[in-house]
Amino acid sequence: MGKGKQTKQQILATALNVATATSLNDLTIGGLATITGLSKSGLFGHFNSKENLQLEVLEYAQSIFTDAVIQPTVNMNSAMEKLLTTVECWLNWYRSQGSSCIFVSTSVEFDDQPGAIQDLVKKRLQQWLEYLTQLAQTAANEGQMKGDARQFVFELYSLYLGSQQMVWVGFEDEQHTRFKCALSALIQRYQ
Repeated sequence: MGKGKQTKQQILATALNVATATSLNDLTIGGLATITGLSKSGLFGHFNSKENLQLEVLEYAQSIFTDAVIQPTVNMNSAMEKLLTTVECWLNWYRSQGSSCIFVSTSVEFDDQPGAIQDLVKKRLQQWLEYLTQLAQTAANEGQMKGDARQFVFELYSLYLGSQQMVWVGFEDEQHTRFKCALSALIQRYQ
């Protein structure tokens, strides 16, 4: 990786950390310049606008998500094992880069702000839900689950959102113990 690309990756890592600590909307080129010690014009040269910075942060987060959540399961044969490992990786995928899931916070933050950010987050969420649905459907096809895969994913995602919120308010521990208990009950209902 060249020096320019490495610098940009470091900037994006810092920007992701800032965006998850406050909000994606609060992330600005000027604020990022102050935090990184780089010039505003230098950062502008990398991103050209606040919106481009935000979009690149989301794409950077997506690459981290893919590496942390999907890649560890690529060589697994059992659909149920793949589904359960995916969920385990999903719970804390962002911990190395931020204080919360950028996609959850941004989906709330931009739900009433039409534009490129909302479109990208919506697209990524739809892709993720379809991926989870495919895993659940494959597990059903292999006889490891029964029932409606989309309903299973609806319930699974609802549990995930609830767990993330409950950690924030202190009603769930960092290990997501309550989530795991609820997930176990959910899977039992679908077996």
